[in-house]
Amino acid sequence: MRVLYITTKSEAGGAQTHIYQLSKYFIERGNEVAIMSYPGGWLEEETKKLGIKFYPSKYFSNRPNPISILRAVKEIRKVIEDFEPDLVSCHSTAAGFFGRITVRNKIPTTFTAHGWAFTKGTPFLRKCLAILIEKIAGKFCSKIICVSDFDRNLALEYRIISEEKIIVIHNGVEIQPDKKTLNIEHPTSSTQIVFVGRLAQPKDPLLLLKSFNSLPSELKDKAQISIIGEGPKRKGLDKFIEKNRLEEKVKLLGSISREKVFEVLRKSDIFVLISNWEGFPYTIIEAMSSSLAIIASEVGGIKEAIDNCGILVKRGDEEGIKNALEKLLKNPSLIKEMGERAKEKAKKEFSLDKMLEETERIYKSVTRATARGEDERSSSPIPL
Repeated sequence: MRVLYITTKSEAGGAQTHIYQLSKYFIERGNEVAIMSYPGGWLEEETKKLGIKFYPSKYFSNRPNPISILRAVKEIRKVIEDFEPDLVSCHSTAAGFFGRITVRNKIPTTFTAHGWAFTKGTPFLRKCLAILIEKIAGKFCSKIICVSDFDRNLALEYRIISEEKIIVIHNGVEIQPDKKTLNIEHPTSSTQIVFVGRLAQPKDPLLLLKSFNSLPSELKDKAQISIIGEGPKRKGLDKFIEKNRLEEKVKLLGSISREKVFEVLRKSDIFVLISNWEGFPYTIIEAMSSSLAIIASEVGGIKEAIDNCGILVKRGDEEGIKNALEKLLKNPSLIKEMGERAKEKAKKEFSLDKMLEETERIYKSVTRATARGEDERSSSPIPL
């Protein structure tokens, strides 16, 4: 089988991690894979290491520019003619739209929604435009894969696609080794809190710092925060840390490699994700697989992941975050208990193998063949 993945950006993120995982899986099983995306990012670098063909397009953008859209469509047509895929798998809003309106399901096409652009909490105008775009594009794919039940229900609520064409496959991760097996010891006796995410909308790391800063001094003395990620909100974090003299309590680690991210997770105790909207974040289940207790905003599909292994807070609830931090910092045994439950749930429900196998099953169900030699279809160009 020849699979073409189309996604908007190549920078590190959930959709890109997902595509990398699938690409590696299919390549190792003798299939052929190509990826088309905006150039110059983590995904391009990593997939080239696997020997996967990468088609760059500088016209892939979330900005609704008609000229860029037409040029992106033209480039997709050229890639289709060159690679001749058996399946086109689209990811992310912009590339998902470009890909589907270009291919128009003349080649079996799937779209994976890593959180809808019209999800609860998004700006009103953006929401209206996203619903219109998804209703148009939804006509041109064989299946939509949602990464959470929340997103599936949202798609059905707005009648994006018929019920029989939409399925849920949760993201999956590799389960991390037990901390005691690795013999990791904390560099200090402080409880280690970690936040991972791009420092931009929809993430709200400043709310975490405000909540932490309002804790009683004796609890603040027991903890340290590491924030991993870069983005436009970093300046606000720097100012807040300096103003409140939190330099010894909060470390901004910037953008670091995935290997180093997991090193930090393995040395941490509590994972916090404060966000205004989400799909089904990889960072949550990666933290769960690392035996961390979770504090997270109750948005998107996060509730499906956390269940009894963490604490959910309402969107924008500074007091709720403070109370959650206070509860865990006062009860170290609860942190350990939640972390153990988190890892067990990750093993059972969010394993990488489960996600890969379920996705392969869907791909096979919508393709005309499971290997290139079995497909006798015409390779004529796709008309606009």
